[in-house]
Amino acid sequence: MPLKMWLFPLVCVRPDCGKHRLTAAGIYRTVRKVLDIDGWYDLATEYLECKRCKKKYPAWNEDILGQLDLGHRSQFPALLTYRYSCDNRVVWMMRERTLDNSVTQLYKKLMEQHSEAWTQRILQYLTACEPFTRSSFVQPPVFAEPPLLPALPKPKWLLAVYARDVLGRLDEVKAKITSVFGCVLKMDSTKKPPRDMHWTPGSWPDETPPRQERHPQK
Repeated sequence: MPLKMWLFPLVCVRPDCGKHRLTAAGIYRTVRKVLDIDGWYDLATEYLECKRCKKKYPAWNEDILGQLDLGHRSQFPALLTYRYSCDNRVVWMMRERTLDNSVTQLYKKLMEQHSEAWTQRILQYLTACEPFTRSSFVQPPVFAEPPLLPALPKPKWLLAVYARDVLGRLDEVKAKITSVFGCVLKMDSTKKPPRDMHWTPGSWPDETPPRQERHPQK
């Protein structure tokens, strides 16, 4: 909630409004479901309204997030997609992928950690219910069945999230590539052969010996 919590000055992005200040308009009704390393959590946000054009923005809109400085922008915890959302920690795990560490391997790792965390929560639930079943009630209470393990998105969705993350960091990626390419060119331009590297007959069999100038005999 950049306006309620941080009092960050946010403006309307429509050109006709002339950067009119946005005001709070309550809580946004849609709650996003975010994929974390070992489970899921819900993400809610505030609703912002421009009094001049009556347009409303959820605070996680890209037009709103783009107005934040780097310090506040980095506190936004997830990358949003159409149906699900992905926590930044999962995105960072995908950035560490190598040739042998595919998206399928990451999917299996997430499934393992989700299953372990879900099992621990089920054990805590059953442990909390156990004292009531051993009480002296005539009819023991009936408890609801524990929820099932939520299904994970497919590896194809994880790859799409990673592509969106790279697209959002496109300028940074281009800068890194340019920097590395510049260092390679600099190393190549300053590379000099050793001074003791001279040609002698038979030392370089695959090379053509240098041509010697012939002076006319007097």
